[in-house]
Amino acid sequence: MDRPKQRPTFEFQVPIAADAVSERIIEGLRKGDCPCVGGVRKRHAWIHIRQDERRFWSPTLDLTLVEEEDGCTRLKGRFGPHPNVWALFTFIYAFLGANAVLLSMYGLAQLTLDRTPWALAASAGLVALIGFVYGAAFIGQGLGHPEIVNIRIFLDRAVGRIGLTDTSPAPDDARSAQG
Repeated sequence: MDRPKQRPTFEFQVPIAADAVSERIIEGLRKGDCPCVGGVRKRHAWIHIRQDERRFWSPTLDLTLVEEEDGCTRLKGRFGPHPNVWALFTFIYAFLGANAVLLSMYGLAQLTLDRTPWALAASAGLVALIGFVYGAAFIGQGLGHPEIVNIRIFLDRAVGRIGLTDTSPAPDDARSAQG
């Protein structure tokens, strides 16, 4: 069993040009019954769950289209949190990490002055919080797994991939997928 990935990835190829893939994704997003929203810019697409169904842990798919010399298109996808959530996690990591370093330095100064190094214990607590935040990302990924599957099924249908054979993971393997 593969270990879970922080940001699951996948890759597959379709036998149509990149411009046609972009158009198919745009057409799929415009349908009234589409569970997703998103957009396409040149050779990049992003797809996420509609706003009325989106939760804090809902995933976003970043998709890169690479046109091959044979006229086929390779799609490289990466699931991750919404950019706002990603920025929040980055801020939390930076805040906790910077404070852990500062408390460690203060704790070492306390040791050299023969004082009680309470700051080292506080620094260790912050490192534990960083581990908790890292684990929370996997919990969110587990909660968002049904949405990951829905986005992947939408993409496969939009590009006409349902029924094609390839070596990429099936949509129900998207949680641990890696290209």
